[in-house]
Formats: sequence, C-alpha cells, structure tokens
Amino acid sequence: MFTVRDYQSRVNGIFKRPVLTVDGMNGPKTHQGIENAMKEKRVRTKQELFTRGVRGVVWHWTAGAYGVIDFEKDHYNFIFDTDGNTYDGNHTISEQVNYDWRKGIGASHTKSLNTGWLGCSVDAMGDAKGWPMDWGTYPLTWEGIDAMLETTAEICEEYDVPVSKWTILTHAEVQPTLGVKQNNKWDYMVLPGDNSPRDPVHVGDEMRKRMIKKFM
Repeated sequence: MFTVRDYQSRVNGIFKRPVLTVDGMNGPKTHQGIENAMKEKRVRTKQELFTRGVRGVVWHWTAGAYGVIDFEKDHYNFIFDTDGNTYDGNHTISEQVNYDWRKGIGASHTKSLNTGWLGCSVDAMGDAKGWPMDWGTYPLTWEGIDAMLETTAEICEEYDVPVSKWTILTHAEVQPTLGVKQNNKWDYMVLPGDNSPRDPVHVGDEMRKRMIKKFM
C-alpha cells in the first residue's frame, strides 16, 4: 500500500521539481499531480508509477568500524566498504517492498521510511563527530561512496526510479525533504575533505550529480 507521501515524492521525482508539498495531505493538488504523472509515464493506474513496489533509496553510513558484520547486513540492503567492495544485506529488495518489522521482513534502516525504500550504506564513520568535526578512526572514502552510487544507479535503471531529492536521498535529507521526523541524523552532511558539516540537501545534490555523471 503506497502512502500519500510516497505518491507526492514520486510525482516530484518524475517532474524533477517540487510540484507537490510532501505533507501527506491527500487533496485536489495531490490528485491532479498524480494524474499528470500518470500521463507523463503513460500508465493506467497510479500504482504503476512504482516499478515492482520500489519507492526509492536512502543513503547511509553505518557509524561503525571497518569490516562488514552481520548486524550491519541485517539493517541495510546493500553495504559498501571503504575499498569499494559491495556486500548484500540479509534482506532482499523484494523483502524490503514487503517490509514488516513484526515478522522480521526487510531491513529497518530509516525511521518510518522502510517499506519499499532500499537502504544503502557505506561501512564507515565509527567514532566520528560533527560538532566540532572529527572524522574519527574510520572515515568515509570516495571509493566506498562511489560503489554505493554505482549500485544506486543500477537500481534506478532496473526499477525506473527517478533521480531526485525526493526519491534518491541521504538519511539526513529525509526530515527536511520528506517531512518524516528522524533522530538528528547527519549522514550525509559531510563528504571526504570537508572540515565541518554542511546543509544536507546541498550534500545530497552533490552526490546525485556525481552519480549521474559517473554511472548513468
């Protein structure tokens, strides 16, 4: 079952601009936006705006030490080490689409945003702090980030997910962009080379542009 926020996010993603306010309110503007998106995608039902139930991708870091462990695999669909290697999580894409935490189906990676949302995470940032900025012992690398971006690009192609801040976004963007409250998450408010945290949407924009340029 797709939520109103899911549809609002997808409409904005399809048109790559804020056509709708993502607020969960199912009013006339939302109805019209969905109709326009259906015409744009040439589909007959609004459910067909989502290919096999995939809503989008949320980018994370594990906040752990280097070395992918089973606990991390249980919380993300895909994990990437800092050398650029990719690891499958313990929950498939199909399981994530049918997420049910009570039955242990799917990964719980983002508060109130798990059903159909795939969690991709770079295994890094243990002991890191943002205020003041301290990268800690296990910093991010571009190799790890690029591996995550490449897998995300493949997901976008296979499941026809538009690349936008409403559909492909960092954990730190979830609250300001989709209005889904999180617990002070800062992945990603920094990228390798940064000396202090930045606006999460600006950082997300850089990551999306890098993904398109390198992998799409």
